[in-house]
Amino acid sequence: MTDHTMTRDAACGSARWAAGFMGMSIRTFYSKRPTLEAKGFPRPDPVLNLYIKADVKAWLEKRRRIQDSDKVVDGIERPSINLDAL
Repeated sequence: MTDHTMTRDAACGSARWAAGFMGMSIRTFYSKRPTLEAKGFPRPDPVLNLYIKADVKAWLEKRRRIQDSDKVVDGIERPSINLDAL
């Protein structure tokens, strides 16, 4: 049976997708799911019974310890002084 939620085009994902996205086996995901949900991890949509991928990605993004800096754009660090003013 093919899991169509594993494609990039799918807006929603199965528990298998969520586990893989989090870097876990499905067994580990199911065992950690109560703890994850207690920490705000999104539950499956009650109508679709699937995870909304954007919600899972947003939850993980909020947990980052180091946020993206506006000093780096396209891999190039911007200088902290205005060189155009010199």
